[in-house]
Amino acid sequence: MGVFIGPNSGTPESTHESAWVRISTVTGGSTISNLTFDGLDTTVYRAWMLIGGFFPGVDDAYLNFYWRRGNSDEVQNKYAYSNNVVYPTNSNYQSSAQNQGRMQIAENAGNDTSNREGHRFQITMFPYRTTHAVNLGNFCYWSAIRIDNDGDFRGYTGQGSYDVGGISSDGFKLQMSSGQIHDYNYSLYGLLV
Repeated sequence: MGVFIGPNSGTPESTHESAWVRISTVTGGSTISNLTFDGLDTTVYRAWMLIGGFFPGVDDAYLNFYWRRGNSDEVQNKYAYSNNVVYPTNSNYQSSAQNQGRMQIAENAGNDTSNREGHRFQITMFPYRTTHAVNLGNFCYWSAIRIDNDGDFRGYTGQGSYDVGGISSDGFKLQMSSGQIHDYNYSLYGLLV
């Protein structure tokens, strides 16, 4: 287990009360349908952070996020998300939606390794807990990069929420809008309560 307390904290790992703790680090070259984490204990971890990248199996695949509870996706049309997308040279556009069945992290990435295409991301997730106010959980914010099927760069800053009260999420899933994930590299961290 790795612990990040912060620069110059002066706090030994054995005496800290709150820190980002590495839960899992994986590099894979095999094809997977999605990346799913279930049974993450919200009494131990108050928030989760996923840092990594995916190489999609097909061109033009979007990266989608789903909260999970009890080993099932939360798919009611109650997701809302927004992205500010910046690209060379000093241009940008926005993308947002609500009443969706998933949270869109980033749009169409390519799958040409010679162009270093695909998705890269850092996603911070804050699940709802039953002891907290109903509408103050199940939200995310992220920074992401996508390289599209022409090798063009797009930088993302986004946020989203799931507007269904009383859903105590204990996991999440990332999945492409089409095709599978051919290669992946990620680390998942939990913020100790």
